[in-house]
Amino acid sequence: MTEQPLRRCQGTPAPRETAAAVEQRTPAERLHARYGREADWQPPEWNETLDVLLRHRSVRRYLDQEVSDETVRTVIAAAQSASTSSNQQIISALVIRDQHKKDAVAEIGGPFQKHIRHAPALIIWLVDFRRARHLADAAGREPVGLDYLDIALVGACDAGIHAQNALVAAESLGLGGVFLGSVRNDSGQLAQVLELPQDVIPFVGMELGHPDPQEEAGIKPRLPQESFLHFETYDADAVPEQLAAYEATLAEYYRDYDMDPSWGRRLVSRLGEKATFATQRHKLADFLRSRGLGLK
Repeated sequence: MTEQPLRRCQGTPAPRETAAAVEQRTPAERLHARYGREADWQPPEWNETLDVLLRHRSVRRYLDQEVSDETVRTVIAAAQSASTSSNQQIISALVIRDQHKKDAVAEIGGPFQKHIRHAPALIIWLVDFRRARHLADAAGREPVGLDYLDIALVGACDAGIHAQNALVAAESLGLGGVFLGSVRNDSGQLAQVLELPQDVIPFVGMELGHPDPQEEAGIKPRLPQESFLHFETYDADAVPEQLAAYEATLAEYYRDYDMDPSWGRRLVSRLGEKATFATQRHKLADFLRSRGLGLK
């Protein structure tokens, strides 16, 4: 289940930045916001790309303003500029503005996904074997690679890379958005809603719009690099200590929003039986096989 939009406790100042503050943030301040503490290292140089990346936050509230076709096409051009495995290009994007379809996607997402209904534009990133099958059929050859797990992983990886490129591009243009893993809550139902052909698989969604400056959402701290980054050898011994440090950092963030302060408890809960079977995600392998993937 995807957590509900963040709300600050009553009387607590919102952590959002004004446009002027965004421009004035130093690299050190960007790193402090991202990790919830002062970094003991500094970037050798700084630029606008790094600034856009480090100030990322999820946006779920938007102004009543359309995202133009030209803007969407620019964002998609950035997405298509991403790396793609062996230039197979087995990814497509479906843009949704129709209110009935947005409502249906929100319904699939569950009770905490009402913001989907109000997003000016949705992009559903698709793992797309339609072109490959057409070419194989025209050549009279059997695409046996679709029988194996690797091609599904390639598609998922490419979808993530393309979608991240798109979001960074959108944020550089002043837009905001949030990824929607909730579209996989019932992939079969979503495929019907979107009227997707047999060879096309919905993988992840993304909202895009002009951020509402009144939305009370800040930059969520990430795991400390001591836990995330390893040189030469994976340092398993450091995991417990670093997790404890991160729990303390993120607890402060979550308490500001009147939410369960324990990151570890939230993670374990999401991996538990109740969360696993709360949606249709545990049937995803069956859905992929029904779309022609073997997963051997």
